[in-house]
Amino acid sequence: MPLFGKKDQNRRQPQEYINTSANVEDVYTMKEILGTGAFSQVFLAQHKLQTNRMQAIKCIDRRALKGKEDSLENEIKVLRNLVNK
Repeated sequence: MPLFGKKDQNRRQPQEYINTSANVEDVYTMKEILGTGAFSQVFLAQHKLQTNRMQAIKCIDRRALKGKEDSLENEIKVLRNLVNK
């Protein structure tokens, strides 16, 4: 499904299944803040079942996004390139 109703023909399929119905805090324990931005914070998080698995998780404040949807779409494209390399 396109983000914000726009068609993204370059969208890649995820390489592994992502459970979008689960709350991120049900799966990960947030350890510390790695950084902050205009509408997000990045946390170091530890997987609750695979305790040796650490991830950087970006939490986006939807209220701060109002009127900045294009910026978010650009950031998602950049992040997808990082994840898939």
